[in-house]
Amino acid sequence: MTVGMAATVMVKNGRVEEAIEQQKKAAAALEALGAQSVRTILLTMSTPVRIVMSFEAEDQAALGVITDKWQIDPVSQEITARNLGEDGTISGYVAETYIEV
Repeated sequence: MTVGMAATVMVKNGRVEEAIEQQKKAAAALEALGAQSVRTILLTMSTPVRIVMSFEAEDQAALGVITDKWQIDPVSQEITARNLGEDGTISGYVAETYIEV
């Protein structure tokens, strides 16, 4: 059973290029933590611009391991702080887990 997580982030005005670069760093960090099929998708028909990042894991236990590692990994913590900090590129986000049916 394939499970995964998708996060949609709202990019602050004028920060799209910087946000894309940050998302590339996040994708590399997720892959290093064991995430599979990491995707970054730019949604351009909305204001603010949104970026969706998704990844998969083999099962819910593996998904939990990846998300737990993300919380304690120094690289991941720096990416999160840079994205969500006061001067970050992201004004908000929504994250969901999913199961492929």
